[in-house]
Amino acid sequence: MKTITTAGNTVVPALLTLEGLGFTVSVERVAGREVFRAVRDDETFSGEDPVTVLGLVKLVEARGWTWRAGDVDLERVRRQYRLG
Repeated sequence: MKTITTAGNTVVPALLTLEGLGFTVSVERVAGREVFRAVRDDETFSGEDPVTVLGLVKLVEARGWTWRAGDVDLERVRRQYRLG
């Protein structure tokens, strides 16, 4: 079985992957915290770390820019994973 977990050793590979996908990555300090921003053409993805940003890229890649879940899916998934 292969396993990967978010940790400090995933930050650089995530940055390299974003760059390899054609993104320009920047880091800004906003309200006392770092915000990573990846920009490619007219797309911008932002998050608290490069792994999160790469996850957002994959989310849009998989679901498109209409990535939001509908009410039925929201309710089902909230129940299934006991989300608040």
